[in-house]
Amino acid sequence: MPARRAASSPVASLVLAAGLAVVGCGKGRFEPAPVALPEGMGWIDHLSRDLAPFWLRPEALGSPVGAFPTFRCDDGSLVDPELPCGEMLVAGPWVSSRLGVEYTRMRSRQTFFYGVAFHLTGDERYLALAKAGVDHLRAHALDRAERSAVSWWRGGAAGPPVPARTSQDLAYANLGLAFWAYLTRDADVLADALLLYEGIFDRYDDPERGLLRWAAGGVGGETARVELVAQLDQVNAYGLLLASIAPEPHRSRLRADLARIARDLIDRFWSEELGLFHGSLHDPVERGPGARHTDFGHTVKALWMIERTGALLGDEALSAWARERMPALLARAYLPRYGCWATGLRHDGSLDAGVTWWTAAELDQAAATLALTDRRYTGYLEKTWTCWLDRLVDHEKGEVWSWIDLDRPERRGAKQHLWKNGYHSAEHALVSYLVAQELHGRPATLHFAPAEGTAPGAFQPYFFSGAATVGPEGPLGSLPSRRSIAVSFRGLR
Repeated sequence: MPARRAASSPVASLVLAAGLAVVGCGKGRFEPAPVALPEGMGWIDHLSRDLAPFWLRPEALGSPVGAFPTFRCDDGSLVDPELPCGEMLVAGPWVSSRLGVEYTRMRSRQTFFYGVAFHLTGDERYLALAKAGVDHLRAHALDRAERSAVSWWRGGAAGPPVPARTSQDLAYANLGLAFWAYLTRDADVLADALLLYEGIFDRYDDPERGLLRWAAGGVGGETARVELVAQLDQVNAYGLLLASIAPEPHRSRLRADLARIARDLIDRFWSEELGLFHGSLHDPVERGPGARHTDFGHTVKALWMIERTGALLGDEALSAWARERMPALLARAYLPRYGCWATGLRHDGSLDAGVTWWTAAELDQAAATLALTDRRYTGYLEKTWTCWLDRLVDHEKGEVWSWIDLDRPERRGAKQHLWKNGYHSAEHALVSYLVAQELHGRPATLHFAPAEGTAPGAFQPYFFSGAATVGPEGPLGSLPSRRSIAVSFRGLR
């Protein structure tokens, strides 16, 4: 990673943030050389040096390999539910009460990590681990008869019953399958990913509300819950990827569903008054600042997904709607004193100035996307990328903390649990690499592994588009039925 420039003054940063909030983006192209930004190879180094060692430890791989564990201590060791490490207890009852449960969504997220690691490096070790994760998901989690997937295992028993499975959990169960299909064009895995997608939309669609349900049945009013993430996570977890590679008629249905979700997010969940998306609609108590999922992270992810959906569908109005609202959110979330992103608002409307890893990743990814057409957004990235690399990374044991207290560095959250895995840190490295290469005027090279005898189709750089140059093919010793192809992209948009 190149040397990092010292942060500019708080005043200068405030001017930058305020200016961006006023002028918006996309009004013209600015081309100053972003000399202070890391080049793309710095992000591959980050993945290899800072992230991968935590996920290559023997304890991370599962028994058998592919049954990746949900909980590990900050040093990478497995958690003993009877005598858990302190970080699991400090995390609170929502973590400690679930020790001993193994979650499909986390095995799927870890599968995604290994897929991204191969995507960026071409290292076969990661491809073999991603395949192990995919094989486990297909053999043990996927419920083909119900077009569903189990959510968890406790004491060897899988659960919950089909009606009680949540649409969000099913979205993330599909994450690893969808990314493998994108990476390899594996027809069998693609078929399973499409089966799960169609099961979600057929079972969870609520015609009365015109939205996806949280749960299809169960007790305790779960079917009445109207959750942002029930809609949103269908897009980022698998929808955008599958809509680009699926054959007809699946492709047309996916694109129609993505367009519908984007419009539902805008029409039903967006609050112009708050400048945020509501995290839920069923409970009036959960409608204001500081409510569950009404925060900067879910808002910027929704804006980014709407913008990327518009780009995929060629719907400029949809993309423009999101782009017009991103600048104000970025300005609001930016902490000029630290060069970091805040998490959200408290119930009294004040700023929660702690840094949450996935929120920081999503805000970076949105700012990076805007920077592709307006270089002024590199002013954020110059600081926030440094915040990520210097403050969030555990430079001793690897990976990133789930949260940090900027004023008390000793206060930081556990690195792996029932909602924290390698998904967001890997996606952040991938998006940062792609955008950094484009900003520096260099091609971005990604590695794919299509099956022998299978036409690879049109390659794409994750959620973006660009002019592709396909490099030479090479064998894969660990997966002889596949070949390695390096594809270079320019003109990322």
